[in-house]
Amino acid sequence: MTFADLRDTVLDTDLCASCGACAAVCPEELLTISSDRPVPELAPGASAETCASCTLCTDVCPGRDTAVPESELRVFGRTRTLEERWTGIVRKTYSAQAAEPRVKNAASAGGAATALLVSALERGDIQAALVIGRDTERPWVPVPRLATSVEEIVSCAQATYCITPNLQLLRDAPYERIGVVGLACQIEAVNRMRNLPERPAPADRIAFTVEIGCASNTRREGTEHLIENRLGLPLVDVTGMKYRSGEYPGEFTVRDREGTRHSLPFHELVLEFKKFKTYRCMACPDWWSGLADVSIADGDPNIFRTSRETERTEKASLLITRTGRGQELVDAAVANGDLRIAEETFIPEESLGLQRKRHRYANYATQHPGNVPEPPVTGEQLEQPLDDDALIESMSRPR
Repeated sequence: MTFADLRDTVLDTDLCASCGACAAVCPEELLTISSDRPVPELAPGASAETCASCTLCTDVCPGRDTAVPESELRVFGRTRTLEERWTGIVRKTYSAQAAEPRVKNAASAGGAATALLVSALERGDIQAALVIGRDTERPWVPVPRLATSVEEIVSCAQATYCITPNLQLLRDAPYERIGVVGLACQIEAVNRMRNLPERPAPADRIAFTVEIGCASNTRREGTEHLIENRLGLPLVDVTGMKYRSGEYPGEFTVRDREGTRHSLPFHELVLEFKKFKTYRCMACPDWWSGLADVSIADGDPNIFRTSRETERTEKASLLITRTGRGQELVDAAVANGDLRIAEETFIPEESLGLQRKRHRYANYATQHPGNVPEPPVTGEQLEQPLDDDALIESMSRPR
């Protein structure tokens, strides 16, 4: 009874990453997971007793075991060193910007991920991109999409700070070449699929992967709290929403039925969202999985400080290539005129998002021994890790 095992080891211990991988690979389609309830459940008419034909849902789940070392051996032929604990295995590091203004303007930062997807679609390298869009009736609700046009990819360019089980869409996708954008847990799940002796069909549909740095994701109630309690708007009056709209680094922005714009600065969003996290997100050991073909983050290492000081900063993405496939994607996008790059140096100590993850994981590993995912490499000693509030303030003092 595999679902019973998944329930006992992952769901009941609050370690579900809400990635959707289990539903994607279930051969009998017994599992379902949605944006409204991002925890796997048995489909109508199914029961734990009928789920006994395989172990795929636990085999691909990154909730407790991310399997990063096993995946690194397959992808790179080695595991990362302790010095690579938070960066992973790196090929090249760049500052990147989408070359087309419509792509760059639509994005939260430099638009590098969107530019890569657009370039790959135009060249025929992919037939669709797995991205996050918006529910047409409830614009504050994120929904995964298989975008098949440049216009649709660009419309999904904005950052989404809300848990969305993207990978479930791979189950019935009618495409053979899909570019997948995801967070660390989702990329880890993809690689767990690829580690299996017999790969499930969804894994074979993936042409490449791009991952976004993630300090922690947020339950949908966090977004609804901002709209209803901070902006004072009934959800039924919302006609549009972006987490980061306007000049960089952007503001949380909602439009009502009259077209009026209501907004909050990004740094307030960061603090408000702290109340709406899942245990798995807080106990996550990875900012990037380090397993994607390309990893991306904001070029600005401290968006919180930039927002609070209302600085004017040029939009840019930090872009890291990890595999030969990733380097080919970047080189082709540059040659195609979709992406501009310049070699860059990434300093993990300056990245607020990465350091929040680092200090939080150290605290959770101490406070909840035995109920946190294993790190990609052991041995890091972080003396006196700070709590999140203290770390944010210590790294965000005025310059």
